[in-house]
Amino acid sequence: MKLTRFIWFSFFLIPASLLRGQDADTTLTVREVVVQGNEVTKDFVILREMALRPGIELTQDAIEHDRDQIYNLGLFNRVDVDYTTRGSDAIVYVTVNERWYLFPYPIFGLRYRDINKLYYGLGFSHQNFRGRNEKVHLSFALGYDRWASLMYQNPKLTDGDDLYLNASLGVLEMHSLGSDDGGYLNTNASAVVTLGKRFGFYQTLFATAGYEVWQVSQAAAGRTASASGRDAFPAVGLRYRYDTRNVREYATDGGLLALAVTKSGFGESEVNLVSAGFDARRYSPLGGGTAVGVRCMTNVVWGGIVPRYRRSFFGYDERIRGYFNDKIESESQLLASTELRVPILLPRYFEADFIQIPQFRMLRYGIYAAVFADAGRGWNRNDHVAARPWYGGVGAGLHFLLPYGATIRTEFAVNDRGAAEVYVDFDTSF
Repeated sequence: MKLTRFIWFSFFLIPASLLRGQDADTTLTVREVVVQGNEVTKDFVILREMALRPGIELTQDAIEHDRDQIYNLGLFNRVDVDYTTRGSDAIVYVTVNERWYLFPYPIFGLRYRDINKLYYGLGFSHQNFRGRNEKVHLSFALGYDRWASLMYQNPKLTDGDDLYLNASLGVLEMHSLGSDDGGYLNTNASAVVTLGKRFGFYQTLFATAGYEVWQVSQAAAGRTASASGRDAFPAVGLRYRYDTRNVREYATDGGLLALAVTKSGFGESEVNLVSAGFDARRYSPLGGGTAVGVRCMTNVVWGGIVPRYRRSFFGYDERIRGYFNDKIESESQLLASTELRVPILLPRYFEADFIQIPQFRMLRYGIYAAVFADAGRGWNRNDHVAARPWYGGVGAGLHFLLPYGATIRTEFAVNDRGAAEVYVDFDTSF
């Protein structure tokens, strides 16, 4: 398939721009770093993301790196890094414009982006608890799918370490994802704890342990591993993440490598599965804000029975453009994508003085045109993988970058069968 070969060719041969060179003629040395504008956020949260420290050579690349790293915290509407000089010494000034962190909020949306799957509810969120970039979420929702959840996340447990903690409790009643199963209900209760260790700016290792209970409204073969319609089992996993993307909400430089393996079920449990996967992305700037991105992701499962709630689907969180609304189900899956991003309006800031709340006055926005190609396939363990069909599509669209990290995509795509589609989506493809 020519489309698939093109995507793989792009992924391996497009040069990465993960590391940038430095100006060898630079002679300025950082003497002091001054953080300002952070009324809530602790200084160490910002300084932790910076390569520029006292005694370090000052370069333009380091300034851009630190600005992007601080913005990627998701705590600020705007980040500026500037400096003044005294002889060969430089004083670096980091100026931030903080977002709104604490608010109750309505929950209203479309499950899997489907207009017929409306959900609604209430939530409470603190995005910067204690000013330490800790997250606290409490929410519940009704409608098509229902849930209640509580989550706490701390990216740095104490001042002297780089240990990460995430703990969550949740209850969920959701419709099955399959299109030919009568729409039975899954009820899930889970408790999960994740501990992580960050290494430098880009690498993090996570270990997860949890317990899950799944109950279906109508027991049937394949819906659960147990014939009773109820599965209860522990699960443990390891994840590794290497992330050098410049701006994670819409990257134009850098890359991502995410690896994961999970073991579900031990001992007497009827669930006995291992799943493993990776997500690799690369973004290469071409000049003037234009960039090309390539991605390859896969998820593979083996072991015992694969119940429906552990199967992979295209058409929900992962989609093949050209088959945007098609539901493609399998035990394992593979997806490859490439996308050219051309700025129509480079990201910039507008200060809306008429807005009374300061945290909403600084607005970041931009517009990109994009041309893309996707290809994906799914397979089961008993299949001959090469015999399973590829699904592919090509297209173009406009991407709108909005304040608070939101992205809206309006796209037109044609699949490998010649069918065309137009759709609006509310996140970045990759």
